Amino acid sequence: MRKWLLIPGFWIGLGIPSAQAAMDAAKVVDLFYDLQFDRALAQMQELETRDPASPVAPFYTSVAYYQRYLLEDPPRAETFKQFEAASAEAFEKAKKQMKSSPALSHYYQGAVLGFQARAFIAQGRFAAAIPKARQAVAQLKKALDLDPTLEDANLGMGLYYYFLDRIPPAAKPFAYLMVGMWGDRTKGLALLKEVSEKGGAARREAESILAAIDASQKEQNWREAQTLFKDLMERYPHNPRYRLSLVYALQRQGQWDKAAEMADAEGAWIEALDPLIKARTHQLARYRTVENHLFAGRWPDAVILLDRIESNLLPSSMEDWVALRRGNTLDAQGRPADAAAYYTVIKTRKARELADIFLKTPFPEGPRDVMPNRWPLANIPLQ
Repeated sequence: MRKWLLIPGFWIGLGIPSAQAAMDAAKVVDLFYDLQFDRALAQMQELETRDPASPVAPFYTSVAYYQRYLLEDPPRAETFKQFEAASAEAFEKAKKQMKSSPALSHYYQGAVLGFQARAFIAQGRFAAAIPKARQAVAQLKKALDLDPTLEDANLGMGLYYYFLDRIPPAAKPFAYLMVGMWGDRTKGLALLKEVSEKGGAARREAESILAAIDASQKEQNWREAQTLFKDLMERYPHNPRYRLSLVYALQRQGQWDKAAEMADAEGAWIEALDPLIKARTHQLARYRTVENHLFAGRWPDAVILLDRIESNLLPSSMEDWVALRRGNTLDAQGRPADAAAYYTVIKTRKARELADIFLKTPFPEGPRDVMPNRWPLANIPLQ
């Protein structure tokens, strides 16, 4: 369940009195999704100046800091402290709204608590995350009881229904005791779909989560994921997650040439990225193209790209996969002994399983499995 809660994004509502303010907040959501942090934070300051009592600005600000924390390499403790401070401020302001706007008060309390739970799970702080999740569910239910038109609140409920249903059966009674609700895959997906079509600020988050669910090993709805990721990629060109996830969905359908074209490993789109993620994104786009070349029978092109990858800083999460593909190219050249020298040092579980197969059945025979869907997230330090 933990990997799903790391999905970058957030679920929020537009509890802002004026229509203009709501439109301004929605624009900030787009900035977050496009990973334009500085612009987003500046606009949050403007919103807070306009309405200092509202929980909206500090909540968005907490989201921005957490997004940045996820992308820093290594993640900085100071950034996480900024997230916690903004989140605490949003929670206190939400509680003070109880008399004037009880539904929105419950809603923002639920949003803050739910997001805190996600952050703690990312750090392995499960004891701290569980009560936050339980309280978040209770607050969202109260908000919807008071105002069923708070469509965005259904995103939080949809998340809980879906992912609680996906945990191992033996753990479900324990999860119920901890969170206070049973999972329901069908209901969860229906709520997420509803928010993706009718929601406000949470609409794109619902679309993003549905795309990730479709592209999961459990669901494997590759064509649906392809459609959603393409829409998100075009809307948010500075967020590499969507392009690289689209490439992955194409790969899982065996569309190697189209996937290589979409990865565009030396394309101008990479130059437009935030320096925080540019180098890692470039390496991952190159790696995906190596896989596409190999499985399309173009191993000499794969060798060229592997040389480029290895001449630059390589994220630790990619090291075993690059070794696997180097071994594949050596197999393709009729050098199984040299390939074995790469295969035998691989440790990552999935890559190791494939390496063991190639030791017995040299490439280009064997499976056409690709690296699991990743994007330039740093390793979150466990606490």
